[in-house]
Amino acid sequence: MSFLKPRRKTTRSPRVVGKGGDLQKLHIRVTSPRIVMIEVVRGLYRSAKIIMMLVLIGMIAWGGYLGIRHIFIDNEEYRLQEIKLETNGHINHARIVEVTGIDLDASIFAIDTDHIRKCLLSLPEVTRCDVERRLPGTLKITVDERLPVAWLQSAHYGFLGKVEGGVLADEDGVTFPCEGSLWETSRDLPVVMVNVAAMGTFHHGKKLKHPEVIRALHLIKVLTASNLRADWKPQEIMILNEYSLEVTSHDGSRAVFGMYDHERQITDFISIREHALKTLRAVEHINLIPKKNIPVKFAGAPILVTPQKKQTFPSLNDRDIKSIIDRN
Repeated sequence: MSFLKPRRKTTRSPRVVGKGGDLQKLHIRVTSPRIVMIEVVRGLYRSAKIIMMLVLIGMIAWGGYLGIRHIFIDNEEYRLQEIKLETNGHINHARIVEVTGIDLDASIFAIDTDHIRKCLLSLPEVTRCDVERRLPGTLKITVDERLPVAWLQSAHYGFLGKVEGGVLADEDGVTFPCEGSLWETSRDLPVVMVNVAAMGTFHHGKKLKHPEVIRALHLIKVLTASNLRADWKPQEIMILNEYSLEVTSHDGSRAVFGMYDHERQITDFISIREHALKTLRAVEHINLIPKKNIPVKFAGAPILVTPQKKQTFPSLNDRDIKSIIDRN
C-alpha cells in the first residue's frame, strides 16, 4: 500500500562498554538562565507555602491562647475568692501569703501550686503540704506541722528562751524558729535550759544531737499526758548533769527527775503533791530519783485554812480510836 509512509530505519547508537563488559551511561546536565529562573521560582513557591502554613499554625495557637486566657484567666468567675486552710498546727492565712507571695487578685489558674508547695515545705516546722484548686475560686491548702512542746535556752548557741524569734522544739527534738502566730500559741510552753554545749551541729528542721535535751522533752511529754494541776505543770526544766533534770513548777516548787523511769517518778510526784495538799503543806523541793525514802523539803509552816462549814466533832467511836492511837 503506497499511501502508507514507509518506516524510517534507524540505527542504534553504539553503547560504550567498559572493560569487563560493564555498561556505562553518560549523564549530561543542561543549564541556562531560564532553567535557573524556573528552579528559583519553584523554590520560592515551596518556601512561601511552608511560611504560610507556619503563620497559620501560629495564628491558630495564639487565638487558642487568647481564648483560653479569656475563658479562664481573665474570667472574673475564676478569681481567687477563698484560701481554704487545713492544718494541725498554728500556721495562718497571713503567714501563707507572706511565705508564698500569693497574688490575692489573680485567677486561680494563674497560681503556681507547685511553687506554693515548695515554699511551705521549706519551712522547718512543716512536714507535709498539699495544694489543689477547687473551682470556681477556691485554693485548698493542707499542711501538717510540727507541734512545739518547749522553748530552748542556751548561751552557747544563742537560744534566748521564751521570746519572739526564739527556738522551739517538738517532742522528737526537731527545732524551728518562733515565727508568725507561733508566739501567741507557744508563750506558755516550758523552757529547757541547756547549760552544756554538747549539741553538735545545729540545723533547724533536724533532730538535735543532744541526748539530755531529748530526755527533757520526753519528760515534758509524760508530764503533759499526766493531767497535772495547773500549778504543778513545768515552767522550766534545767539539765543539771548527765543523769538528772530539775523541774520548776508554776508554783515555784522544784523536783529532781532522772533521765529515765519518768512514769514511775511522775506517779510519785503526784502522790507526794496530793498528800502535801491534803495535809496543808507546801512542797519546796523533791528528789524523785530514789525509788524509796524520797526526800521532800516543805516550805514554811503549814497553811491554815478557815473552815467554810460548821465544825463537826468526832463521834464517840472516833474519840476512842484516837485515844488508842495517842496512847500507843
